[in-house]
Amino acid sequence: MNAPRAGARFADLWGTEAVNTGYAGHPGLVLEPRPTSLATMLTGVERWADRCFLVQGERRISFAQFLGALEPAAADLADRGVRAGDHILILAYNSPDWVLALWAAWRVGAVPVLGNRWWSTGEIDHALELTRPALVITDLPDAASHGITDAISPADLAHTFDATPAGSLGAVLTGFPKPDEDAPALVIFTSGSSGAPKGVVLSHRSVIANQHNLLSRSGRLPRDLAEAPPQPVTLVCTPLFHIGGVSNLITNLIIGGKLVLNAGKFDAGQVLKLIETERVQSFGGVPTMAIRVLEHPDFESHDLSSLRSWPLGGAPVPASLLDSMRRKLPQLERRGLGNTWGMSESGGFLTVAGNRDLAQRPGTVGRPYPVAELRIDDPDETGSGEILVRSPTVMLGYLGLDDGTVDAEGWLHTGDLGHIDGDGYLFLDGRSKDIVIRGGENIACAHVELALARHPDLTEVAVFGVPHPDLGEELAAVVVHRPGTAPTEEELRKHLTGTLAYFEIPTRWRIQAEKLPTLAGEKTDKKTLRATFADAEHRAERG
Repeated sequence: MNAPRAGARFADLWGTEAVNTGYAGHPGLVLEPRPTSLATMLTGVERWADRCFLVQGERRISFAQFLGALEPAAADLADRGVRAGDHILILAYNSPDWVLALWAAWRVGAVPVLGNRWWSTGEIDHALELTRPALVITDLPDAASHGITDAISPADLAHTFDATPAGSLGAVLTGFPKPDEDAPALVIFTSGSSGAPKGVVLSHRSVIANQHNLLSRSGRLPRDLAEAPPQPVTLVCTPLFHIGGVSNLITNLIIGGKLVLNAGKFDAGQVLKLIETERVQSFGGVPTMAIRVLEHPDFESHDLSSLRSWPLGGAPVPASLLDSMRRKLPQLERRGLGNTWGMSESGGFLTVAGNRDLAQRPGTVGRPYPVAELRIDDPDETGSGEILVRSPTVMLGYLGLDDGTVDAEGWLHTGDLGHIDGDGYLFLDGRSKDIVIRGGENIACAHVELALARHPDLTEVAVFGVPHPDLGEELAAVVVHRPGTAPTEEELRKHLTGTLAYFEIPTRWRIQAEKLPTLAGEKTDKKTLRATFADAEHRAERG
C-alpha cells in the first residue's frame, strides 16, 4: 500500500508547469502555481518539528528548536534598530548560529549580505562601503581592527535553542513579511578572483524560484512527498555564504532534511569521518573536493555505504574523476552522480546532468532546469559562443553597478563559453576571460585542463596564460602528481599530443606534489597561481 501523500495540501502552491507569462517587465518562463513569498514557501515546515535539522560537532538542533529561536532573534535585531529593507552583513564561518542569523534577518524584513569569512581587511572595507549595513554579525575576534564598529557575534543573537511546541510554529512561519517578488532578498558576493568582489543582488523571486526548480527536477516538491518520508541527510562543506550553501539550507528546511555542517575549512579527512558517523546520503561540491576525498590515504578505512548522491559543480568534471567515483563508490554506478552549472549571478543552478547523461555525453553539464532559458550569443563555426541565460532566478544586478550584465530583455551575459547539442545538452568551453590568445590562436584553458586531467599520475591541474615577447601569451600549466609518480614534462607533452593542437600544448610547466591554492569553496585560485608562477620564474632568472 502506498504511503499517504501530502499533495492535496500543497498542490495549489507548488506547480510543475512552466508558463511563458513573463516577469520583471520582460518575457520569460515561470512555474505555476508558485510560492510568492518566504512565508508561503515555508508552508508546512512545522510538521518536521521533532526532527533534527542542524548538526555540527556535538551540537544538534531540532526543527522545533531552530524555528522557535527565530522570533526572539528577529526581535533582537529590531531592538538594535534594524528595519525592513536594511542590509545586515553576516561575516562568519558555517555554524547553526549563522543559519539563524540569516533567517532572523529575513524574519525582520532585512536583506542579508553574505560576506566571505576569508576576506582580507581591504575586501571587508570594500564590502562595508558598498553595502553600508545597519548591523554586522561576525565571529571575527578583532572586528574593530577591521573597521567594524557596530557588530555582534552570531552567538550574541538573543535566542535559546529550546524546543518550541509544533502548534505554535505555524505563527512563526506565517509572520514573515511579504514584500514584492522583485524586491531585494539577498546579496551574495562574487569570488573576487580578479578585481574587487561584486555584490550580486537577488530578489525574493530569485530565491524562491531556484528552490522550486531544484525540488521540481529532483521530485521533492512538498506535493510529491509522503506525510512522513524518511529523513535525508546532507553534508555541506562549501561555505554557506555561497549560493549553493543557501540552496542547501532552504531545501532541507522545506523537505525536513538533516544538514550536517563541517567545522572550519574543507578537510577531506573530516569529510570521510562525517559521512561515516552521520550516515550522510548526499554530499556535493566542486571537483577539487571530490579529488581530495577520493585520494585521501584513509579513504578505504571508512564506511561510506550510506552515500547515495554526489553531485558536482563549479567546474568541468573530467571523465577520469567520474570513473574513479564509480570505481570507489559502486553504489553510485547507476545513479547519484551529477554535474551542475550555475553561478552567483544566476541565483542558483541552471542545468543538471545525471549518470546516464554523463556516460552518454562526456563533458556535458546537462539540460536546463524547468524555467531556465539558454542561448548561445554570436557562435563561431563550431557553435561555441557566450552562454546567455534568462530565468526568474537571475540577479537584479550588481549592487551599485549597472554594467549591462543583465540586459533589458532579462538575459544574463554569463561570460562562460559553451555550445548546445541537438538534444539541448550544454557543454562548457571555458570562460571568455579564461582564454589564452597565443599568436592569434584562441585557447580555452578548460579544454586543455580536461585533457591533462586524463593523465593517470595527475590529481589536480590548472592552465593559464603568461606573457610572451613575440606571441603575446603562451600557455603555462601547474599540475599536482600522485605520491611517488611524478611525470616529466616530456611525458605530459606526449600525453597531450594527438588530443590537442600543437599550439594548445603548454610550453611552461610546474610539476609538484603540493595541492593547488583554492578560493573559498575550493575553486582553484588562478590569480595566486599566476603570481607565484611569475615570481618563481623571476627568481630563477636572477640566479
